[in-house]
Amino acid sequence: MASGVMSAAVLKAPGKPLEIECRPRPVPGPGQALIRVRAAGLCHTDLHLADGSVITPPLPLVLGHEIAGEVAEAGSGAGCAVGDRVLAYYYQGCGRCTWCANGSENLCREPAAKVGFDTDGGLCEYYLAGAGSLVGIADTVSFEEAAVLGCSGTTAVRVVRSVARTAPGESLVVIGAGGVGLAVVQVAVADGAHVIAVDPHAPSREQARRYGAHAVIDPGAADPVAAVGTASADEGCDVVVDTVGNEYTVGQAVRMTRTRGRVVLVGYTGRPAPLDVLDVVVRETEIRGSVGATLADARTAMGMAAAGLLRGCVEARYPLVQVNQALTRLATGEVTGRLVVTP
Repeated sequence: MASGVMSAAVLKAPGKPLEIECRPRPVPGPGQALIRVRAAGLCHTDLHLADGSVITPPLPLVLGHEIAGEVAEAGSGAGCAVGDRVLAYYYQGCGRCTWCANGSENLCREPAAKVGFDTDGGLCEYYLAGAGSLVGIADTVSFEEAAVLGCSGTTAVRVVRSVARTAPGESLVVIGAGGVGLAVVQVAVADGAHVIAVDPHAPSREQARRYGAHAVIDPGAADPVAAVGTASADEGCDVVVDTVGNEYTVGQAVRMTRTRGRVVLVGYTGRPAPLDVLDVVVRETEIRGSVGATLADARTAMGMAAAGLLRGCVEARYPLVQVNQALTRLATGEVTGRLVVTP
């Protein structure tokens, strides 16, 4: 492929709109592949990065860690071919530590790169990837769905299976039915759990129902803790996954659990979240955090998508030049699932 240029959406200052600029198109070296980006999902983490309120990224930076497309050019030894449909996994561990050795790249203390966080991501026309980070996308799965599942779906797989260790027949509450929450619903349902989704946004609750949630709760219409108690015959639930992480939901999550229940914290806002320690002590509640996902989780998510067990909920698509409009829309909190940029 001849060298050329491409457009990219660049964050140059916290709280400022992304700027569309012309950049040289990357050229893949050995073990690398140049991906023509067909879809790049937008995540609430992108809002945190853009405003600098919770995460302070190095600038300038091309955002976007949900990347799907096709191989446009492959370097020597890349092990992929032009035209391959691929998802780009966004962690690149150091490859030397214990975490990397056991396949937990997301926990690496000194990662070589976190794409879209400290290294240029996929809000551009072409993205240069290490071939080892690529996961195949089935022909039956759209680029848009694959992109959003690259974060929401992979996170859900890790939360439900590795962190919460959800067993068939257990009850699981997910607080927040956004992109990650809707994926948690689907993975938990696929694994045989009884799922309750809590969200103030009516379309998101309805989408959770369509994905198999057995019950949904509007926290604006009823006390969500009491509503979960009613739905669980006052026993509480085995697992509560909090994808919101604000000053209210963490404490609610603990109070929704049964004795020796598990709480998994996924979302965060940067604000303190008060917690009544007595609630934790008397229930012997297990509280764990969950960050990102592994390459193995990405492969599992794409396999579930190919099998029709996991869908990426895409509300709308935007061209690259409208990326700021998309971010503004995402910030309203009224999006069902994810928004996607299609360079």
